[in-house]
Amino acid sequence: MMKSKGAVLRELNKPFVVEELLWDDPRDDEIGVRIVATGVCHSDWHCVNGSYTMDFPQHPMVAGHEGVGIVERVGKKVKRVQEGDHIVMSWMASCGQCEWCIKGLGQLCDRGEHLIDGLRDDYSSRVHTADGKDCWQLSFLGAFSDYCVIPEVCAIKVAKDIPLEKVPIVGCRIPTGWGSVIHTAQAHQGCIALVVGLGGVGINVLQGLNSVNARIVIAADIANKEKWAREFGATHYIDCSKQNLIEEVYKITGIGVDYAFECCGQKKTQEQCIQAIHKGGHVVFAGVASIEQEGIEVNLNKLTLFQQHIHGTCYGGKSPFEMVPHLLEMYRCGKIKFDELITREYTLEQINEAYEDMFAGKNICGVIRF
Repeated sequence: MMKSKGAVLRELNKPFVVEELLWDDPRDDEIGVRIVATGVCHSDWHCVNGSYTMDFPQHPMVAGHEGVGIVERVGKKVKRVQEGDHIVMSWMASCGQCEWCIKGLGQLCDRGEHLIDGLRDDYSSRVHTADGKDCWQLSFLGAFSDYCVIPEVCAIKVAKDIPLEKVPIVGCRIPTGWGSVIHTAQAHQGCIALVVGLGGVGINVLQGLNSVNARIVIAADIANKEKWAREFGATHYIDCSKQNLIEEVYKITGIGVDYAFECCGQKKTQEQCIQAIHKGGHVVFAGVASIEQEGIEVNLNKLTLFQQHIHGTCYGGKSPFEMVPHLLEMYRCGKIKFDELITREYTLEQINEAYEDMFAGKNICGVIRF
């Protein structure tokens, strides 16, 4: 057993509690990782308010799914990494053997069956509280802990000269946003686009649109994020707390947009994005909706006769084992921003403050440094 300090959820709608955790020794196909930094992402908050699963587990949960760290221990059959390697942790395991992995769609791996609980295939837990309770381990990781044990198939090896504390967001929000443009929408050069919701995913959608030299980029949010939006490439900004989103989009474009990216996971904004596209337009839902969300309203006549498209995207539409190394090389070459995404660092004990700042719109991305 290895001890760590982690942020634990014990009840719905209650703050994270920082406490001691006990981790099993890695099994043959597992590794032990010393965490350097982890992102404070909205997806983890879904576990707090129950929007991922209303039937909260009988066990406590350790969340955190955007982690980077150094491998300290390896199981006997581990081949992808060795002790001392630096890794980005993928929140979706990629077994390399199921139908989806063979097709190059590792982000849809069948191991996703345990995406929320993170349990082993035999339903045992790798992590336990000091009082002896098994923990769920969000997305196989549980990166809100200074050490964790994860499946080998969640480890993406990276070069040791890459500063780990600068890149934890590449574990989720960068590939999800950037990939939504490049892989899911396959947006064309010089396009017109709308981005609704300017958290870590939405800001990285802006970076993806920069990559395709989008001609008009309209960014929209209810918080005052215009300065950041324009720094990352927006040509126009809509304050949805004061302005009508659809009216403003049509004032700017006349006919609507080629691509609309919804990065909130909210019914209202999903419907607005559909209303914002013109003939042949594409909507991409990059924000994860609540598991209990009702269906959205769509004009099916227009969907057919205007040949419109609605896409979901997971991890930006590409295997993280392909996309993360590519994005890190772009970072090396100065073709994509990483450092500027992290607007504040926190200690683990400040995790609840970090989420307060997120909902107040004070950050692009907050990061916990260990």
